[in-house]
Amino acid sequence: MKYTVSITESAKRDLKEIAAYILSWSKEKGLAERTIRELQAACLSLEEFPNRGALPRERMLRTAGYRFLTQGDYLIFYKVEEAAKTVLIMAVLNGRRDYMRFIKQLL
Repeated sequence: MKYTVSITESAKRDLKEIAAYILSWSKEKGLAERTIRELQAACLSLEEFPNRGALPRERMLRTAGYRFLTQGDYLIFYKVEEAAKTVLIMAVLNGRRDYMRFIKQLL
């Protein structure tokens, strides 16, 4: 059974910030667009296998029900709501950054 993938407003802001950052340093609109399309496709791929993402090392995130996918340099944090058959994309962050600082805002 397919799940519905829903991207939260916070994660949408993350995607916009990623696109703006890529555009600012690369000056290539196509690269920014391609990166965002790849991230969105990774999010939508959770329709079929929502629990395939890894469990975070941080106990606080595991306890809160988070999982994550890696897409290039980025981490896609999400939760699966089994009863509603929904995947909530909570954040999309660069894996090289201190992502816990950003995720704590969502908990």
